[in-house]
Amino acid sequence: MSRPGTGGRESRRERDSLRLSRFGALPRVGIIGPGRAGLGLALALKHAGVRVLGLHGRRDKPMPRGLPLSTGHAIPWLDRADVVVLAVRDDLLTPLVRGLRGARAPHRGQVVLHLSGALSSELLAPLRSGGAAVGGLHPLMTVSADPRRAARHFRGATFAIEGDPAAVRAARRMVRALGGMSVAIAPGAKTLYHAGAVFASNYIVTLLAAAERLLIRAGFPREAARAAAFPLSAASVANAAAAGPASALTGPVARGDAATVRRHLAALPSELRALYRAVGLATLDLAREAGLSPRAARAVRAALARPTRALR
Repeated sequence: MSRPGTGGRESRRERDSLRLSRFGALPRVGIIGPGRAGLGLALALKHAGVRVLGLHGRRDKPMPRGLPLSTGHAIPWLDRADVVVLAVRDDLLTPLVRGLRGARAPHRGQVVLHLSGALSSELLAPLRSGGAAVGGLHPLMTVSADPRRAARHFRGATFAIEGDPAAVRAARRMVRALGGMSVAIAPGAKTLYHAGAVFASNYIVTLLAAAERLLIRAGFPREAARAAAFPLSAASVANAAAAGPASALTGPVARGDAATVRRHLAALPSELRALYRAVGLATLDLAREAGLSPRAARAVRAALARPTRALR
């Protein structure tokens, strides 16, 4: 996949004419990279009525019905795609762009989008020399290993988009077809955006793992711990979505209950105390926003900072 080739017998002018006439509605999409994100997006677009010409990868693998997969040097649909989506790992994007540029593809009238959340579309700048518009399209959504579940998650999701005007327009059309919401951001803001996504997704999973572990230490069977903790988190997220984080906040820090915070720290295994303190201090800022008195906030801050002796 390092030096992809092209196919098709139409003249350049005919291709561009056909592309522009059809692009006003839904674009024809081809995806390089049949991993979790690429396959999930392909299924979601297909179900939304977007024509997915195919996926291209390094090696053959089972595919859902109706999604052709090509491998090897040539990408059979590359000349015919309105939008080429690069759905590969971040560390593979630069060599892939180099290979596409070396093959003199894509060309004028085509759009190239990558799915990276952390990298800006400037990584695709070499492809502009062939006339392609470049951009980024990142779903603010976790991607399941199950392609059908991933496709369902893409439907109605929020997508961050950035890049050249033509690429942004194409990305918006795709998001609208998925019933989602698109938010345009500056390319230079991608790192902050991606860090926000990490807090909203990855770190929540880490905190859930810590909660499950503590419930098990308290005597819960693993299945019961998971069955108890996950609905609690889901309800908290739903409350925050409805009323905002500050209004939804509950618990000892929100109440200014410094004594309970001290007991928690004394009971925790040493490897979780630093995590509790870090999250507690961030929670304290949110509690003050919600109206916690300065006196109560000082007491909680002192409890979080004080050296802790483990309970015996």
